[in-house]
This record gives sequence, C-alpha cells and structure tokens, in this order.
Amino acid sequence: MKDFEGSTVSIFTVNPKMITTHELYGVLDPDSRDWTDGLLSKIFKDINQDLLPGKKENRWILYDGDVDAVWVENMNSVMDDNKILTLANGDRILLLKHCAMLFEVFDLQYASPATISRCGMVFVDTKNLGYAPYYERWVGQKKAKYGEIIAESLKDLYQKYVFQCIERIYEGNDGSEELLPPLQMITPRTNLNCVVQLCTLIDSMLPDEEPPQEFDELEFFYIFCLIWSLGGSLVEEDREKFSEFLRNTSQLILPSSSLYDNFFDMSKTPGKFMRWEEKVEAFEMPSDRKFGSILVPTVDTVRYAWLLNQIMSLRKPALFCGDSGTAKTVTVQSNFKQMDQDRNMFLNINFSSRTTSFDFQAIIEENIDKRTFKTYGPKASGKKMVVFIDDLNMPNIDIYGTQQPNALLHFLMGKQ
Repeated sequence: MKDFEGSTVSIFTVNPKMITTHELYGVLDPDSRDWTDGLLSKIFKDINQDLLPGKKENRWILYDGDVDAVWVENMNSVMDDNKILTLANGDRILLLKHCAMLFEVFDLQYASPATISRCGMVFVDTKNLGYAPYYERWVGQKKAKYGEIIAESLKDLYQKYVFQCIERIYEGNDGSEELLPPLQMITPRTNLNCVVQLCTLIDSMLPDEEPPQEFDELEFFYIFCLIWSLGGSLVEEDREKFSEFLRNTSQLILPSSSLYDNFFDMSKTPGKFMRWEEKVEAFEMPSDRKFGSILVPTVDTVRYAWLLNQIMSLRKPALFCGDSGTAKTVTVQSNFKQMDQDRNMFLNINFSSRTTSFDFQAIIEENIDKRTFKTYGPKASGKKMVVFIDDLNMPNIDIYGTQQPNALLHFLMGKQ
C-alpha cells in the first residue's frame, strides 16, 4: 500500500495474544544457552535493515490484539526510550526511522501509565464512520455487475429499512414517541457486522443473470435478507418483535405468520414467500447408519443448513450459536456429508479447556501442504478444505479475558 506521501508501506500484522510471551519475544535455553527467536524478534530484525540507496519505504509492525499487563509491560522492559529492542540473548536492535510500531486495540483497560505515556493516542468512535461507507462501496460493485436499476433499488431499500432496523435493535427506537428496550442478541454484534452479513446474504442469493428488476419483488427479497442478517442472532423472545417491526415499516402485504417461519423462493417467477415447512423432506430411516448419526429433518435444521450453505458458497466463515443440545454439531456435520466429496475435504477440530494456540496451529499444519512461497492448501490437490471447530467457547480464558486459540483463529480469518 501507499501512504499520503506516495511511499510504499509494508505492514506486518501480529496478534500478541495468539501466542505465549516466549513465542513472541524469543527464549534462551537456561542449560544450553541456545537462543530461539520469537515471532516479534524475527520480524523486528528483518524490517530494521537499512534501505537500498534511493528506495523510499515505510515498514510498520501492527499489533492487532488485546493489550494486557504481561506482553505490553514486557515490551516496556525490552524497549527503552531510545527505541532499542534488547533481547535476552544480548541482541540490541535499533528501531530505524523508516520503521514504526502501531497498536490497534479495543480499549486500554489493562495498560499501565508507562505504556500510555509512550504512545500517541487516536480514538475512533464507531459513530464517526458507521456502516454507510461499506454499503455504498458494495452497491457500487452491484452497479458494475447488474446495472443502474438494481443499484438504485438497493440504495432506496437501504434508506427505507437499514437505519430504522438498527435503531430498533440497538436503541429501542421504533419511530414512535415511546422508547422501547433494545432487542437482545445471543452474542454481541456491531451494527457494521450486521450490514456486512446483509450484503453477504444478498450476494449469495442474487442470481448471476437476470436478477429481479421489479422493485416490489426486490423489496420482498430484501426483507427476507434483513430477517436473517440484522435479525439472525436475536433471541427467540425478541424475534417476533423484530418481525412485527419490519411488517409495520414495510407497509406491504406479507405472510400472516412470523417472517422467520417463511422463506423467499427466488426460483419462482415472480419470487414469493413460502413456509419453511414446505422445504422439509419426509424422513426415511436409513438401514446402515448408527443411531447417534441419524438426523430427523425439522424446520430448524432445514433453514439453518440452508443459511450455512449460502454463507459457505461465498467462502465466508459462519458461527452457529445456541444452547447445549440444540443439534448444532449434528446439523453442521450432516450438511457437510451432503456436499461434493470429490471437491471438498473436511477437518473437524474439537476445542477443550486445555486447547492452546499451539495445538490449533499444529492440527491445521498437519492437514495442509505448502504450494508456493506464501500459499498453502489441502494435501489433496484440487480440493477445498472446510474446517469445522466444535465447542469454540471452551478454551481457557486468561485473567485479561482472552482465549488464546480464538485469538489465533481471529488472526487467520483476518488474513483471508
């Protein structure tokens, strides 16, 4: 990338919470006195080399992760005010003028005054940027693919629904004078994340050729996508409230039952709502399966498997949340079995309270091969590997509220 002066900028991203302190800074063996470089010490040595004559380049180390009183205080200890990194083996590396360290964090709850005094602070409020720029950029891509009519319709539908729905979910504002309680989600989500999921679901459903041109049909389709993006993670008690809010906002003739119980069929001309129950196939008892692997299709399993397929079709990550015993694992694994085995391979990973980031990394590395310098892929050539992580919430939580394997997972997903 380029900075505002036109110079090339190389960014080396590190999540300090995804590995141990020794893996971050390096470790000196007390017996043999052998030194093993850590991730940060290796990057720090590589970037703090003199530039070639006439070359203009900036090199940044970006710490994209939580700040806690362990690794950041170690940073204060090994790097002094003279910007010299001193390692346990005696190496002293100067932070050169073309290099810089940036910290991208949610808060500084566990940072000490020494840490704060050495950093220039820039606070970015979510209200300053919001989700509108993302949506506008996405609509621009749809305009290039589908034309002016579809793009303008998507803009009009955004103005009619998205802001009002987010206000209802997060602020309890339904447009009336009475302020209602905000709607509850099973897991916290930002408004930007909701809009990203809306765009993803629309992308997965819009056909490549001849999308619906009629505004009314496109509006029904848009309402269905709103239900399973902005309202997809609402708790059961608040889903009907959101369904009624959408019904009142649209002023359209919608199905009399909850919008969560209806599916918008794009294969019909024109598209129309149908009950999810109509997509449930009759159950036939297999003769060669174990009892524990039998899945009786229900409305819930059918619609969640459909949503999983839609998200996976765009190679996007999906997260299934729910109480224990709600058939999350069985639904996901059953859906995998129905996929093309010649084009896909599956890796099932179970997290536990003893799982570390090293364990997670080792499992991933055992199932992939190096293709080129920075490209890795499944051992079976020509296949895509789908990774299913069960019990994502199980790894041990440290005293600063971070789960180390999940920090590594977050880092990997961010590098896609």
